[in-house]
Formats: sequence, structure tokens, C-alpha cells
Amino acid sequence: MTAAGLCRGLDTLFAVPPEHRLADMDRVTARQVLGCDDHTLSTLLDRGLPASGDTGDERFDSRDLFNLGLYSGTGTTVPEQAFAYSLRWMRASTEELLAPRASRFALRVACAAEACGPEPTSTLALPRPERCGGAVHDLAVEPAGGTVRPGGDTVTRTASELAVTATVHTRGELAELRSPQLRAIAAEFAAMDLRWVKLPDALRDDVDLVTTHGVASCDSASRYLAQLCRRAGIPAVTRIGWVVGMLDLVHAWVEVEDDDGATKVVDPVFALFSGTVRDTNPLLRDPAVALRTNRLVPTGLSTGGAVAEHRCAGETTAARVTTKILPAPTRPQEWS
Repeated sequence: MTAAGLCRGLDTLFAVPPEHRLADMDRVTARQVLGCDDHTLSTLLDRGLPASGDTGDERFDSRDLFNLGLYSGTGTTVPEQAFAYSLRWMRASTEELLAPRASRFALRVACAAEACGPEPTSTLALPRPERCGGAVHDLAVEPAGGTVRPGGDTVTRTASELAVTATVHTRGELAELRSPQLRAIAAEFAAMDLRWVKLPDALRDDVDLVTTHGVASCDSASRYLAQLCRRAGIPAVTRIGWVVGMLDLVHAWVEVEDDDGATKVVDPVFALFSGTVRDTNPLLRDPAVALRTNRLVPTGLSTGGAVAEHRCAGETTAARVTTKILPAPTRPQEWS
């Protein structure tokens, strides 16, 4: 069962292009991720699974193995089990997906070098749940001070690390898509039968992969859907933020202006995610409605923006980013 499923998954794998490939996983770890024995891994290699190194000592790109495992259909790979666990909230009732929710939010960025370079600056995006009917309380920046950019979308501090904490209140919304054109675009996108995959950073915005290979990241799917809307004369922008409980917390979606004048969230990827989890709420896959779940924590940034960034020695450098969004007690008076 496992071997057959992995072989079927390999037949549809979008492999990371050679110029972006990382040899960051050894053979032992690969077997653990795929939940297979050594013979099955050798079979996959014989059938074309990309790898580098000598026979018996191959190195793999972890993103290839993640994508292969996720769509193997075995139910036993690490990616499948991780998705089933982190996305179990998709089985929640509509009422649960819309109810007011309080979360304790913490975001930190630090220079990843052993010794930070001269003139360091750190920048973090701020949670903006008020964009979706929510609110922020107890917002704190450490070190204190910092420069909040106009609009309150980011904060920058002259420091090797920066942290933002807050209590974030969110709520969901379910709305019918009124525009016939918008409904047609949403239905057309749903019928494309795309697969969400882990991609190298350089390819996450590449909308051409959507049409040429049928794969997408959150960013590229959102960009592609927003393009379709704008070409049809429908005002649309992409948005990035966080999703409480997701493996990859940073997410992207589309905000469109419908015929009734209301701005509505259309999330092209939640439907793709829901296909990897059994018994999900059918509204997550319904192209006729806009479902904004109470798990969305938006920023004021569009796709291509960074929720965390560090600069030192005059250039953008590698950074360690830590994100924690945990349940918090709800005090009704805080919504006012």
C-alpha cells in the first residue's frame, strides 16, 4: 500500500528545479518522512525521484519529499499526518469557524548570524485584525520605541532583534458572492484542480506554475486569482497574514470588492488544503461563497511583503523568525 501510493505520488510530483534544489535530507531521514523501507526508497530512486550523491548515500530536497508524501494517499507519511493534525479545525462547524476568537500573538525576529553586523535594523509586520472586524489589545514592542510606518503596518527598530506581542481578537464572516463574474471566476479556479505544494522562495510568487504545472503556493494562487478578477474589472488585492494552527503560519488570500460594495475574502488555497483532510466543512470548497474564518489574522501587506526582516552591514541578511499564536481568554468588553 505505502509503496504503491508513493509511486503514484511520484508520477505527479512537481520536482524542485535543479537550480533551486537543496540537498538537505539524507536517506535515513527520507525513509522516516515517507514512512517507507529502504527497498521502497530505492524503487522511488529508480523511478526518477531526484537526488544527488553516490548510490546508498543519496541526498534529497526536503520539499520534494514533503510534496511526494503529502499526495501519496497512504495516510502514513509524516506530511499527511502533520496536515491532518494541523488542519483538523477544517472539520469544525460553520458556527465554530465564525465565532469570536481570542489569541495571544507573539512574533520575533533576530539576526541569524553568530555575530550581528554593524548598524542592525529589524522590522516586523503588525497584526491588523481590525481589517476583518477584529481588534488588537495590549500591543507591545520590545525593545520599546521603534518606528511604526504610516498606516501601522510594520514596526522597525535599530536592534539585532525585535519582538511584538498582542492579544488578537478575530471573528469569521460568511457571505454570498453577488457578482456573477466573480462567482464564475471562483468556480473556474476551483475546477483547475490545483495542488498546493512547498516551493523554493524564488518560485512562491510564480503564477506561471499554476497554468503550466497545476501547482501553487498560497502566494502564487492568490496572485493568479487576483489577476483574473482585475482582468474582469473586479477590484481585488492580495493579502498576507497568519492562520492560527497552520503548519506554515504565514498565509495569503484575496480581498475582492463585490457587487454589493462589500469587501470579501476569497481564499483560493483553503479549498486545496481541505482536499488533504477528510470530512472538512463543505463551505471551505464552495466557490459561491466567501468564507473568512476566525483563524485569519491579517497584516496590511500584500503578497511579496515580508512579515519579518533583518538588515545589518547594509544588506538584508538571514533571520530567525519565531511565531506563536495561542488561545487566550475572551473578555467581551475587549471587542468594543
